[in-house]
Amino acid sequence: MEMWFSEFHTPDVKHSIRVNRQLFSRQSDYQRIDIFETPEFGRVLTLDGNVMLTERDEFIYDEMITHVPMAIHKEAKDITIGVSFGQNVHPFFVAMQKGIEQACTDLGVENCNILAADSSLETQVSQIENLVTKGCDVLLLNPYDSDGVVNAVQAATDKGVGVFTMDVDCEGSTSFVASDNYKVGEMLADAVIEQLDGKGKIAIIDGITVTSLKDRTDGFMDKIKDTDIEVVAEQQTAHARDTALASAENILQANPDIDAFVGVNENSGMAILSAATSAGLSDLYITTVDATAENMAAIRDGKVAIGVSQDPYKMGYTAVEQAIKWCQGEETDEFIEVPVEYMDKDNIQDFIDREKGYGVEVE
Repeated sequence: MEMWFSEFHTPDVKHSIRVNRQLFSRQSDYQRIDIFETPEFGRVLTLDGNVMLTERDEFIYDEMITHVPMAIHKEAKDITIGVSFGQNVHPFFVAMQKGIEQACTDLGVENCNILAADSSLETQVSQIENLVTKGCDVLLLNPYDSDGVVNAVQAATDKGVGVFTMDVDCEGSTSFVASDNYKVGEMLADAVIEQLDGKGKIAIIDGITVTSLKDRTDGFMDKIKDTDIEVVAEQQTAHARDTALASAENILQANPDIDAFVGVNENSGMAILSAATSAGLSDLYITTVDATAENMAAIRDGKVAIGVSQDPYKMGYTAVEQAIKWCQGEETDEFIEVPVEYMDKDNIQDFIDREKGYGVEVE
């Protein structure tokens, strides 16, 4: 077995240590690997409780940090999970939180601290920093602003904390648990193309401030570019209901003859429906995304033609499963996909029944 050596100093003794290269493949015989902060030596790495490397052993230390998780074979009850939602009032995130809580119960995680940033980037950054300071092993993050949290995420991973993003990704995450949002956009486009037989005028309310909306927009636009469908109006205001509604009203006032109006999330889909209803355009082909109470009722009642359903409960549950695996030294994929499905008038009751199990009631 190939070995290599390093030396480090404590106040009294100079140590020579031997490190097995198997450690880097995460197949080592060591049962526990930890990092501790010390005033004398900075961070210290221990194997089974024995001091092995200090921060001053720069080359070896950096390689260890890059390739070895901070705690191997931790039992679920000993893992601390921190959670920060961009906001958790929306039914989508309520369902995601329920998935996290149920997974913790089922899998034996006893320490889970769930916070919400109330749509404030500054609050979320502070939450990330505080959760890391308090010693969470892994962070489940739903970024309010993908770019705005990058520095806080980098600081967390630098300290050995795994960061699992949910629904919305950001640079530097350990793994991303979500639907394939590019595929969601393609599915919306396929439905519109089929409805219009590949030609006609449409409008879209989308968004680019978070990765999920940007990916849906890209998927939609890429899919229709080789058709005779013309986008006569586009507004990037899907992040909030009030801004989406103002955009929808303005677009319909200027373009009352469009054949379809595309919403890429609930905010935009329901805003479009409200504006179309006020304008008396009951036959307008409208799309939406997510199995929320409003979306499902609108599809059931024939007011919205089609939607794409994600499963936020499963996202939350899966994020906890993957976080535990990571804390126990197992490999996790960079992207963990949660499947999506079409919702229409024919199958909407199946989604209503599913969401009822998550606590979502449709009137």
